[in-house]
Amino acid sequence: MFDVARSLGNGFAEADRHLRDAQRAVAQADAGGERRNADAAMAAVACSVIFTEALLGATRARLQEIQTAAKG
Repeated sequence: MFDVARSLGNGFAEADRHLRDAQRAVAQADAGGERRNADAAMAAVACSVIFTEALLGATRARLQEIQTAAKG
């Protein structure tokens, strides 16, 4: 059977890395960085969240396809 997790594994690893990097940037900005750095850090978080949501949407779609195929 098709392994949904394996096919999207690289994407999940990338999303995890992006979220960790964004978290680190926000922490550094909160530790006394410039306002511009804080804005850039929050933009990085937003980009990471958008990517993660798209990845989760792709996962849901693939699981739905499998469910449909299993019923048929």
